[in-house]
Amino acid sequence: MIQRIQSIYLLIASIAFALVSFKVPFWSYNKELIYAQNDSKMFSLTIAACLFSLVTIFLFKNRTWQIKLIKLAVVMEVVIGVRVFMLFKEFYFAITSSTALLLGFALIALVLAYKGVKKDEELVRSVDRIR
Repeated sequence: MIQRIQSIYLLIASIAFALVSFKVPFWSYNKELIYAQNDSKMFSLTIAACLFSLVTIFLFKNRTWQIKLIKLAVVMEVVIGVRVFMLFKEFYFAITSSTALLLGFALIALVLAYKGVKKDEELVRSVDRIR
């Protein structure tokens, strides 16, 4: 439902993951730009996080599933961060600033969406208690 602010946050997160997957260079190595598409594991992680964020928008009637999928997207972003750290430690890649910025925006958007869905769930439960 587009009226809910968490839908906007989820859309921002999915756009950020899509940009990281397809358009923005993920890291550089000896001034050569490497995209997420070159690394199949990184590409599949970013696409999965993008799809989870996008699917979560349309599950507005089932807030418990929304919360679970948002948590899963956050876990996937943490896995992306760990993978980047391990590749950096092993091969001395340098993550590009635009990628780090987009991943940061996506994480903040997912956390804000989680808070919004949680707030809606608490509101519905409090109304059910009044009845």
